[in-house]
Amino acid sequence: MEERIFLTHRRVLIIGPVDSGKSYLFKRIMDTWRRRGYRFSALDLDVGQSTLGLPTTMNCLCGKVHHFFFYGFTSPRAYPLRFLAGVSRLTRGGRLVVDTTGYVEVPHGLELKANIMEIIRPDLVITFPLNDPVWDSYLRYLPCKVLFVERAPGVKKRGPLQRERYREGKFQEYFRETEQVSIPLERLLPIRPGYSPSPGNLVSFRRAGEDQFLGWIEEVKENGVVVKYPAGKTPTEEVVFSYYNIKRQRQPSLFEGGKNEGMD
Repeated sequence: MEERIFLTHRRVLIIGPVDSGKSYLFKRIMDTWRRRGYRFSALDLDVGQSTLGLPTTMNCLCGKVHHFFFYGFTSPRAYPLRFLAGVSRLTRGGRLVVDTTGYVEVPHGLELKANIMEIIRPDLVITFPLNDPVWDSYLRYLPCKVLFVERAPGVKKRGPLQRERYREGKFQEYFRETEQVSIPLERLLPIRPGYSPSPGNLVSFRRAGEDQFLGWIEEVKENGVVVKYPAGKTPTEEVVFSYYNIKRQRQPSLFEGGKNEGMD
């Protein structure tokens, strides 16, 4: 693919199934814009196999400033309304490149991508083969340029176990050195109604509604929880938690595992 296509468009969105080469192309566009000295934002929506941040998070890199949104799951199908809230929160104006997830099933994956495009307003959509007539019809009527590309050469397919190990490795590195803090139950806010905290659940420390860093619940007590977090960070008053459990033994949870694993 000629790099001039990246230079003549300001808002580029990449879509395609799992293991098609989206992340490779995402990095290539970023590298091209950096070499040209462009000011831009890079939005990584892949909550399962994130390039710019941790699993369960959506990430935006604006120059050297990194923002993230704690989505709390590894598949967008788990909580699509929250996913769109994260897209809206992180989307920036100006030059922008967006890497999406491999969740492209019809109709729900298509509906989610359509809503993402309403928020992003790309002037170029680069799509890897989707092999579905409904997708073909939808892409044909988009009010922007659509570029169809073949699967990137050399992209290795990863199964559910490999994806889980990738996530484990990212968390192990992030939590290599930790401190702990006790948090009263009344300060914990579940991402989704009906959740109760359990050991291993991920949490996010927020300040003024903005996610600052992640932690995980080490112990649940009668009136609170003990949370581990990266050493050197300063815990905040706002703490939200998700059902995602980094201590589970690779067993499908309520929203993860099984078919969902292939949709990150």
